[in-house]
Amino acid sequence: MPARPHGKKKPEKISTKLSKKKDSVADEDTGADKKKSLPARLPPVGRMQLLVASAVTAGAAGAFMLWSWASRTEQRQPVQIARHEVLVAPILPASLPGCTLERGYANRDIVGPEHFGVSSPAECMRDCQQQRFCNCWSWKDDGFCRTGRSPHCTYVASEDDDRWMYGSCSPPTLPPALLGQPAPSVAPGAPSVPPSVPPSMPPSVPSGESPAPSAPKLPLVEVPKASVAGLVDLLVTTALPATAAKEPAGAAAKEPAAGEQRGAERVLNSTPSPEAIPVLMITHKRAAYLQRALASLFRYRPSQEQYPIIASQDGDDASVRSLLQKYLTSGELARHLRFSPKKFLPSGYERLCSHYAWAFSQLFDVLGFEQAIVLEEDLEISPDFFSYFQATWPLLRADPELFCISAWNDNGKAEIASNATAVYRSDFFPGLGWMLLRSFWMEVKGLWPTQYWDDFLRRPEIRRKRQCLRPELSRTHTFGEQGVSKGQFYKTHLAGNLLNSKQLDWSAVSLAHVATRANFEAYLTQQVKSAKLLPLEDSGKLLDAAVAFRYDDKQWKSVAQRFGLMEDEKAGVRRGSFRGVVPFSWHRRPAFLVESWPLVRSEP
Repeated sequence: MPARPHGKKKPEKISTKLSKKKDSVADEDTGADKKKSLPARLPPVGRMQLLVASAVTAGAAGAFMLWSWASRTEQRQPVQIARHEVLVAPILPASLPGCTLERGYANRDIVGPEHFGVSSPAECMRDCQQQRFCNCWSWKDDGFCRTGRSPHCTYVASEDDDRWMYGSCSPPTLPPALLGQPAPSVAPGAPSVPPSVPPSMPPSVPSGESPAPSAPKLPLVEVPKASVAGLVDLLVTTALPATAAKEPAGAAAKEPAAGEQRGAERVLNSTPSPEAIPVLMITHKRAAYLQRALASLFRYRPSQEQYPIIASQDGDDASVRSLLQKYLTSGELARHLRFSPKKFLPSGYERLCSHYAWAFSQLFDVLGFEQAIVLEEDLEISPDFFSYFQATWPLLRADPELFCISAWNDNGKAEIASNATAVYRSDFFPGLGWMLLRSFWMEVKGLWPTQYWDDFLRRPEIRRKRQCLRPELSRTHTFGEQGVSKGQFYKTHLAGNLLNSKQLDWSAVSLAHVATRANFEAYLTQQVKSAKLLPLEDSGKLLDAAVAFRYDDKQWKSVAQRFGLMEDEKAGVRRGSFRGVVPFSWHRRPAFLVESWPLVRSEP
């Protein structure tokens, strides 16, 4: 059965419609008096004619586009610059030669420190100028910068040349007397010639030797004039010290007072003295804390040469960076390092741990120091801080059973710490202002953890039965309630720790009892056995002699709370203890909490 159309009309035949339409048109066009008749159909257009017409149209449009592009190009007026030609070589005032700027990669041949978060090539140049023996710098557009010595500061091919810039910098001009050389003789009336470095001879090439082969010429790159001018302005404004930028052109540089140096000349030798003890200041983004901590250091530091202060900044906080640059320019700060992790670190503890490892590597592996004092931006020091470290440092170098010197006592509140000259050996790593040797860093750097670096140093396999020296009265004080630890223990213990306020000459204090482990064991045994042994219930009695109290391991927390000691422990070691003995002061008298040794014979 055929399908029904379901109410739809049947389509009419096309031929019928066309015939009706033709008849209508024919009726309208009849009569010669209305309109001249047209041909019935137009002649056909050939394919070749269509192609020619299209080509003519496309040619006209292309010509217009070329004309428009040429007009815009003339307005830009590009400057042809070879990728390895010197863009700018400014000569800085105050007897500081300038640097060259070239595009390309030279990082592989530079021996020196790495910097992260460096925002411009000019800032990388400035870092180089602040190093006495730096002659080459290399910068990448991701903020990486390396500065240091290079036998030939020349181009080295790499896959990402377009992202790199490099150049040579002349070292700061120092008086010949400081370099151990006689002053050059100058004929009377002879004009003084400022030092200059030919572009073909970098400052690292000694006189009489041939320079390294020149870099291969790369294709020319078009740079608009505005870009070049902006780069010149950037170099001039950021590379000059603030004091030098304000001096009028041609003004004579003000000579520093005796024993002082200009900020730009306060630099570190590539081979530091083995007696130099740098103070590493770990900082992040607490500028007010940092200013307080640095003011304390500058106030009590006895020598800039022996105790150069090096700040290592995590990130690029503007207020912290500005503060450090101010002290760097004034000469009070020796170096400003900038740390930026190469991968994302989700927690503050991980970032801080990574920062410590990087800073230690810069200090020991790159700069070559033999020892260092470590501080954080929320610590201020006592007047005898440097005297204390100066006296204990030889013990750290001489005794392989010591791995650190600390200025901090975890149990340093006024009620339980009163003896300003007391120093003890401790199985617990205190931190908060401490000294380590390069040899210890070389030992642990391959094992460095991803977080909790301080607890890492408290592990038995890291400590290996070695101790730290620590005072009874702290030589540092923490005011950092806000930080990575979120104020843990701050109100209950840390804020109340007493900071020594008097200047003490530690060279006059005998430290023989802590010089070796055997000496300290003998000393502590004698002190404990000569003290009056009392039960814990009698701790409230006032006595005029040293006292000792026995405690059981299971009751440690309640015993610690009774005396106001820190009750936590790490890896089974209590804070401030040596072989289970915790020395402290009680009613301003020596006191000892004893678990077993030395009252009960036990294995060390």
